[in-house]
Amino acid sequence: MTYYDQHLHTYHSFDSSETFENYLARSPKVLVTTEHLDFKNPWDNFEDSMPNYADYAAEVDRLNAQQDIPILKGIEIGFVPEHWPLIQNYLAGHDYDVQLLSVHQNGEYDFMDDIVLTLEPETLIKDYYTRLLEAIKTVDPANIMTHFDYGVRRLTLDVETFKHYAEPYLIPVFKAAINKELAFELNAKSFVSYHNQALYEYAVPLYLSLGGKLFSLGSDAHRAEDYELGYDQMKHFLKGFGINELATYQQGKLRLVRF
Repeated sequence: MTYYDQHLHTYHSFDSSETFENYLARSPKVLVTTEHLDFKNPWDNFEDSMPNYADYAAEVDRLNAQQDIPILKGIEIGFVPEHWPLIQNYLAGHDYDVQLLSVHQNGEYDFMDDIVLTLEPETLIKDYYTRLLEAIKTVDPANIMTHFDYGVRRLTLDVETFKHYAEPYLIPVFKAAINKELAFELNAKSFVSYHNQALYEYAVPLYLSLGGKLFSLGSDAHRAEDYELGYDQMKHFLKGFGINELATYQQGKLRLVRF
């Protein structure tokens, strides 16, 4: 099997207007979209951002009946501790092939909002990674830990400064992810669009040193032209660490794919 993009959004997510058909025009071997689930979302006027599962599943079934490219179902769970009962209630009885785990907000603001620029980096890093650790320990099942740097994307930090503030939190985060068998996502928006490759150059060896083995790639595309964004660059990066397999998930089950 050829590896395929496992972090995509369509109009079933609050921040995308893209269609399945436009992704299918890219001729993927397999297509899976991972729509946003974020309750009381600061980027959506504190509305509940959640796909209509019945509509989403019906569209996947319709397209699967019409063409030969397998289409899978996915969700990106935006975790806030206070929202966990709402998340559980939404996920109950819903069938997903892959579940991404993310922390986008803290109940007051999104970590990409301008307010983060007014905070001390140490305070912001502690808040974000403490929340990410709680997300990993709480959410089950989940398959992929997304964009590990989301909480610091708006900051301009050199690697040594990031390491100084973040490593005491990153080590338990990575240990928990390894224990829960979550794949570590290389996120193209982080890696390419936000020019954070240097943070991955630090974080990936740390993750490996703690026993981490599972990796995935995600474009985090919200439009079809970003499908598999940065994949050649990220694959080359991983091969530099001797990594030649990536984690894929179908019906929640891990399948390793060589690249």
